[in-house]
Amino acid sequence: MRDSGLQKFENHVLRPAIHTIKMVLLLTLASLFILPAYATEDLLTDMETKALMLHKQGKYSDAVSTANESLRIARDTFGSGHPRLARSMSILGLIHFSQGKYSYAETVYIKALKIDEVALGKDHPVVATDLDNLALLYQAQGRYAECIPLYKRVLEIRQKAFGPKKPIVVTSMNRLGSIYYSQGMYEEAIPLFKRTLAILGKKSADPDSIVATLNILALTYHAQGKYTEVEPLLNKALAITEKNHGQYHPEYATSLNNLAGLYKVQGRYSRSLQLYKHALTIREGTLGPDHPDVATSLSNMGTLYFSQRRYAEAERLYKRALAINERALKPGHPDMATLLNNLVVLYNTQGKRAKARHYHERLMSTWDDALKPESNTIPALRDTTQMEKPYSGHVYASKYSRSFHRRDCVELTAKEEDIIDFQSRKHAMRDGAIPCKTCNP
Repeated sequence: MRDSGLQKFENHVLRPAIHTIKMVLLLTLASLFILPAYATEDLLTDMETKALMLHKQGKYSDAVSTANESLRIARDTFGSGHPRLARSMSILGLIHFSQGKYSYAETVYIKALKIDEVALGKDHPVVATDLDNLALLYQAQGRYAECIPLYKRVLEIRQKAFGPKKPIVVTSMNRLGSIYYSQGMYEEAIPLFKRTLAILGKKSADPDSIVATLNILALTYHAQGKYTEVEPLLNKALAITEKNHGQYHPEYATSLNNLAGLYKVQGRYSRSLQLYKHALTIREGTLGPDHPDVATSLSNMGTLYFSQRRYAEAERLYKRALAINERALKPGHPDMATLLNNLVVLYNTQGKRAKARHYHERLMSTWDDALKPESNTIPALRDTTQMEKPYSGHVYASKYSRSFHRRDCVELTAKEEDIIDFQSRKHAMRDGAIPCKTCNP
């Protein structure tokens, strides 16, 4: 049974490096040809700002057109190998990324990276920003193996440029640690989170950053079964949040949720349910009844009821959570997969095969929609000559496991009724599973 309550320590939102927002665009582009370079710089900043504002207003086509025009101006003014052109490319990439146009975004990001590496050198902080953008894009696509070397390089560049204690370096540590955590590389993740806490503890850091790191470190220990390490970290997170925000706050609910998950695996069901209910009350009151975090609380309570064989109550909570996420999330979101998978397990356990099959088909259909190629995309500029072609056929996993396998893998040990058939490795990875290292599916 999958528990969707593992709260990520950071909501990965790209923030463009634009520090000055001006009120109006310069009157005509024709003036470009008589303006000096510094005036063109102002014009480009204005246009990029306008593009981002149009995007925020939901005017995607206008935002892309404006960003493309800024690209043309930057290329005509500064040349095709200038960092200012790369900066404009990054703005366009951000707009495509936020719209889910990943192939477009990847192509633009890679071009910007190559320009900056040649113009500024491979160890320049701007290059680190380009790498960070690309890594975040790959992370959003579930391409975790490609994220890790990028995040490692970002961290190395920023540590060398700024020293080990700057906030931007701490952010890089946490991003790399979060990828390690998501891939089950716990021994690699823990030292990064500990270093982050050591740095944050010696300065007047943002309390929310400390709480987020405490939570993710606790979850890492939880995944290893080191439960004695978990509870002190979560109680500390609760104390910091209560001191800075009070108990009626979403961050407090997150720590409650994680602590409830610990008590659940320890068999302390009464205390676990009490904390889950408390977290649900906070989230409904602060975020509204239709927020995805409310669905997370409902799903977590459902898994608790399932473990107690209170199947009717689990079903009711799962279905309410599913209804919320169907309205709030895009098809293919991992939380949708978790809920659908939980319903499959619930109905299989009760012998309700038809219902189980229905929700399994919905799960597969959801991933089919999410994995459809983007329309009118351009090929990504990646060197695939040295890459092994991934196994793309059906893969299999136990409903109790985070790993997936080829059908004949010796590591796939489960009863036939406990095997989940994924149509491809992409489906499995989108469902939160990781490839088996033995059979390399």
